[in-house]
Amino acid sequence: MRVVVTGAGVAGATAALALARQGHRVQVLDRDDGPRPAAVADAAAWERRGVAHFGQPHALLARLHAELAAGLPDVLEALRALGVPEVPLPDGLRTVWCRRSTLEWVLRRTLEAEPGVRVRTAAVAGVETAGGAVRGVRLADGAVVPAELVVDASGRRGRLSAPWLRVVADEPAEEVYTSRRYRLLPGAHPGPVNRGVISVAEGDGYAVLVFPHDAGTFSVSVTRLPDDAELGAVRELGSFEAAVRAVPLAAVWTDPDRARPESGVMVMGGLRNTFRTLDDAAPLGLHPLGDAVCTTNPHFGRGCALAVAHALRLAGAVAAAPDDARAWRTGVEAWEHGELRAWFEDARAIDRARAAVWRAVRDGRSPAVEGAPGGGLPTLLVLAAAAADPLVGRAVLRHMHMADPPAALEAVHPRVAALLAAGWAPGRPTPGVPGPTAGFAAPPRSRLVEHLTAVAAAQPA
Repeated sequence: MRVVVTGAGVAGATAALALARQGHRVQVLDRDDGPRPAAVADAAAWERRGVAHFGQPHALLARLHAELAAGLPDVLEALRALGVPEVPLPDGLRTVWCRRSTLEWVLRRTLEAEPGVRVRTAAVAGVETAGGAVRGVRLADGAVVPAELVVDASGRRGRLSAPWLRVVADEPAEEVYTSRRYRLLPGAHPGPVNRGVISVAEGDGYAVLVFPHDAGTFSVSVTRLPDDAELGAVRELGSFEAAVRAVPLAAVWTDPDRARPESGVMVMGGLRNTFRTLDDAAPLGLHPLGDAVCTTNPHFGRGCALAVAHALRLAGAVAAAPDDARAWRTGVEAWEHGELRAWFEDARAIDRARAAVWRAVRDGRSPAVEGAPGGGLPTLLVLAAAAADPLVGRAVLRHMHMADPPAALEAVHPRVAALLAAGWAPGRPTPGVPGPTAGFAAPPRSRLVEHLTAVAAAQPA
């Protein structure tokens, strides 16, 4: 079968590799003309204009590791050969400390070497159809590339599937990320890690996240509300470094005796939670993947894991019924409207609850976590209880790494309810439970704002 994949990011590369290994002839069309750097050490500087968050920090979850181990084990082996650290987690889960640029470099190198795959630089203008099915894609120069299967992995702003995509949900994620990348000095060891794959200091109106990566690099992100003008000062280099030094967890990681900065300050905003679906008029053989269907706040790093899972579900549907495009659509949509939609709703609920708490703190009101629909405990409250009870902590870790479906977290609701009845509250330490990063709590937002204001006032005009 002739397959065209538009977009050579994580979703597109995964789909192309999996389909080519079934014996199909695959052309990958990518609009970015920057060639893959010859050396992985140069991958961070790779020109990937079509992937706006390419250089931003990423956490690669245990779900991503499991999907690659099942579907593309040679990609994991290539990462290991490059020295990418594997991170063991409870219950036999595993993940890696790896930059997005390193992962994409390995995927692209594997793609370029794969028999039956051709990677081209080209801009796609539309889908060619006949008799209710795809017949190929039309390029910007008017040429047509024939195909019986068209995979749209062109991202949230891609237009290939747009005529048939219907918006189910679209709302702001209510979070802005301001980040900087650092490199450990020779002989220096990583700082403390309290979430398995990343380290987090939760403030009362913001959060600071440290992302360990490969090759001795790591990133620090300060996250805030988009309309928090006072914390918006962290966009400036001096204020960002002042904020990092004011948060003990980040200060330990970025101590000049441990690490040096390797990038400027990077800001990522305009984030949205979106879920779209193909309508019934969409031609058979057209399959949007990844961000073309679902985007969520990157706070929990689910994007890459869901993109790989989505691509492998399509490949599995094709393998199960190679000549039945209707079966491909039915199989993939069952997963999209089931598990994918569940993870989307989980992210949206957490974002809404977090934004409400942060906004109350900023406005001087008493913060309270909003109740969940149907009267259940809100997920944000359950996540906050992870450090107060080991069984809740285990369930939360499995949830954060997408090892269990979102609904599995309900099993620990009674334990969280008992904690609340005993007087526990989010942000309040539990006697006898120091936690892996005790002593590294983030300062209150009000104190951080005072500190940033004083730093700004001391700067020359």
